[in-house]
Amino acid sequence: MQASHGPKLPQPPNTALDQIATIINTELTARSLPAVQSDERLQPLLNHLSHSYTGQDYSTQKNAGKISLDQIDSLSTRSFPPCMRQLHKALRENHHLRHGGRMQYGLFLKGIGLTLEQALQFWKQEFIRGKMDPDKFDKGYSYNIRHSFGKEGKRTDYTPFSCMKIILTNPPSQGDYHGCPFRHSDQELLKQKLQSYKISPGGIHQILDLVKGTHYQVACQKYFEMIHNVDDCGFSLSHPNQFFFESQRILSGNKDIRKESIQPETPQPKPGVQKAKDASSALACLNSSLEMDMEGLEDYFSE
Repeated sequence: MQASHGPKLPQPPNTALDQIATIINTELTARSLPAVQSDERLQPLLNHLSHSYTGQDYSTQKNAGKISLDQIDSLSTRSFPPCMRQLHKALRENHHLRHGGRMQYGLFLKGIGLTLEQALQFWKQEFIRGKMDPDKFDKGYSYNIRHSFGKEGKRTDYTPFSCMKIILTNPPSQGDYHGCPFRHSDQELLKQKLQSYKISPGGIHQILDLVKGTHYQVACQKYFEMIHNVDDCGFSLSHPNQFFFESQRILSGNKDIRKESIQPETPQPKPGVQKAKDASSALACLNSSLEMDMEGLEDYFSE
């Protein structure tokens, strides 16, 4: 398929889809993303973007049980993308995460290999440290964890959020720690965060320049290359769990990750090309996303 021609949108049932059809064209793709996100009329459609991601969904539990709970702290600093790293830090410090954080982080942990039993233990231990009564956790939270693993309700095996889902939907408000730090953080706060991660001044400058150009995934990819000391990671970043597994691949000694990448090998695009590709892919796939049933996901880890 040529990059300038996405799949045809269905006949729109309302004017919101008319707006999307107008926005998606080759000249405006790279500039349309912020406008689409800020248009409240399109938010119900953007909420389906987790299902328009077409790469690996990381729902298969082939690695289940290979990650122990006592490894998570060290893994968070070595192999978690910044979005998950900040969630883990907030959870350890506050012993609680609000709704959006529990959704984003809980599904990520599931995707890297935590079993249902491990997830129940992990969240319960942390919330009890926050002075939550164990019975309250069992009654108010354990059902929702089992639900996310497909053991309750409609038995849907919910998948970890892709980068596009995190960037485009459910922006964090005060007191939240979910979202994409490159998309949702103040520039000065992001700079301080990168400094705490031991990124060099020159590296921080490169990342902030990418963020200013709204190249959020490319900025995260640059962060990956810097913390792993590689010039070219050899893949196009599109998912937090992809970040984790590629990091583990390098740290385990297999640095030729391009030959055995989890995602099909693709040349690394320039930032402008990457931005256009991300926006075009997300918006053009709305047709398939609208057909997915998201009922129940919003109640996952509900307050």
